[in-house]
Amino acid sequence: MAQGERRRFRIPVDMGDIVERFNLARTWHWFGMAGLVGVAGGLAALLFHWLAEKGTLLFWGFLIGWAPTGPGGEPLPFSTPGAEPRELMLVVVPAVGALLSALLVYRLAPEAAGSGTNQAIIAYHQHRGQMRRRVSWVKMLASVLTVASGGSAGREGPIAQIGGSLGSLVGRVFSLSERDRRILVMAGVAAGIGAIFRAPLAGALFAAEVLYSEPDIESEVVIPALISSIVSYSIYCSVHGFGHLFTGTQDFAFEEPLALMPYLVLGFVVAFGAVAFVVVFETTTRIFTRLSIPLFLKPVIGAALTGALGLLLWKVTGDLDALGVMGSGYGLLQRAMSSSGVIGPSMAVLALVAVGKIVTTSMTVGSGGSGGVFGPSVVIGGALGALVGTFFHAVWPDVVPEIGPFAIVGMVGFFAGAANTPISTLLMVGDLTGNYSLLIPSMLVVSIALFIGHRWTIYPDQVRTRADSPAHRGEFMMDVLADLKVSEVYDPGREVHTVHPETRLKPIMDLVVGTHQQYFPVVMNEDRLVGIFSLNDLREVLYEEGLAELVVAQDIATNQVLTVCPDDSLSRALQLLTVKNIDELPVIADEESSKLLGVLSRRDIIAAYHRRLAEMEKR
Repeated sequence: MAQGERRRFRIPVDMGDIVERFNLARTWHWFGMAGLVGVAGGLAALLFHWLAEKGTLLFWGFLIGWAPTGPGGEPLPFSTPGAEPRELMLVVVPAVGALLSALLVYRLAPEAAGSGTNQAIIAYHQHRGQMRRRVSWVKMLASVLTVASGGSAGREGPIAQIGGSLGSLVGRVFSLSERDRRILVMAGVAAGIGAIFRAPLAGALFAAEVLYSEPDIESEVVIPALISSIVSYSIYCSVHGFGHLFTGTQDFAFEEPLALMPYLVLGFVVAFGAVAFVVVFETTTRIFTRLSIPLFLKPVIGAALTGALGLLLWKVTGDLDALGVMGSGYGLLQRAMSSSGVIGPSMAVLALVAVGKIVTTSMTVGSGGSGGVFGPSVVIGGALGALVGTFFHAVWPDVVPEIGPFAIVGMVGFFAGAANTPISTLLMVGDLTGNYSLLIPSMLVVSIALFIGHRWTIYPDQVRTRADSPAHRGEFMMDVLADLKVSEVYDPGREVHTVHPETRLKPIMDLVVGTHQQYFPVVMNEDRLVGIFSLNDLREVLYEEGLAELVVAQDIATNQVLTVCPDDSLSRALQLLTVKNIDELPVIADEESSKLLGVLSRRDIIAAYHRRLAEMEKR
């Protein structure tokens, strides 16, 4: 080798192997698709917030003449100090907003009525991830009209359905599979909620958890939902700031174990409160469904009754905080959890708002109005928490020095009990308040709420678990069948009529007439299987003249027989049945001898599947 000359060593690089080894194709796919959904969700959240502000300014500031207070992290851009609402307008304005919203919904997209989160759940489980394109903007305008005019509804439902429809749109534009469309629908839900509530982690887990009423989570949704939520949160907060929705709560802490006793009481209060909310909501929805009036008038009646109840409570208490039964109610909640001592709404107002908001939310959304139930739920739970906190502060001030922590924990427990979403709700309220120091009492209250109220849910189209979802039913069936053997299911004592290969058509017909059997194995010496025919095969030669004495069993049978052995799994057996679209399989001792032992039917497999599921549920 000449001086100064260097030998160059080249390492061969197989890019295909690298792409496969590190899952780069799938990573790029989901970062691209979920990121695009996140961009759309973040922009939609910005537009929704801007429209809601302008709508509130019009309906409350201009028509009602009084502005409710907002959360500390998102105050309204206007105020009316010293003013009082115009009494008549408290009833008229919500009715007008509901009328405009209903006309928009029922003429253009009826699925935009009610709670938007439930529609996203339906799209995932039942509609293969399909949501109509127009749903996003119809839901946005309709919900702004409902919420901004004083209807008792939240922002989570609208933004969830808007985000879900945008996810479905991305799936259609890129011709994605049914599974990927479903995932993008829930990634859109996460994007919308993560942005508008400034809760990216909680929004992603909520989208994966809200699909089921039992403790279960849609694992395949989590990563795409995290990506979309991160993107949408960053876009939204770059305009509105990266703070928390509620302020003045960061100093709360759990430092007194004896306080678990009052929190235990709070757990039972919010648990039965959540059950009452679901029952009242379902009952109100049924009543409005049965009303024989035009659909667009039902939300008008619900909104007018909401305004009338708000007016009544204000006049009875003389306290404007009672108007928290209308609109978002976040101002009342902000006061209840204020860290400036224990000054807040009275116990009477808290009790009336908690009960009243159950009624007004049921009338607003249950009548077909467009809006969510998360916002009202946290207000109801916060009011119940503050009520319990105020009581224990009066009787046990050394253990309960402040009311605010009880309002926060009440928010957690109530919505977790109403929606069966414990994990995401624990994180959601932490993101809303910026306080994770109350996790211990929150976990206690959530556990009680779920134990008591797990049979009720505010989202009626949740399914119990992933095994019950139409999106996964086939997958779970194969998983269950993979653990079962053919020998555990087929009946070796079942009588199976067989024929010899040389059996003529006339004896075969006599055999068929005397049995209900559909498939007839053809066997030779020592029951060795050599073929099989079905009634359909027999019909093909049945009416051919002159064949009765010529045709024998081996002429109509196929010798390409699909078989199973006793040690084969039922999942393999079901796959074989599906390949040929047949209903029975011969069971043989082994491939070498081909000795016929019996038959396994599709009905046997399905019965075994249901028996195994029942055993699993018992365990």
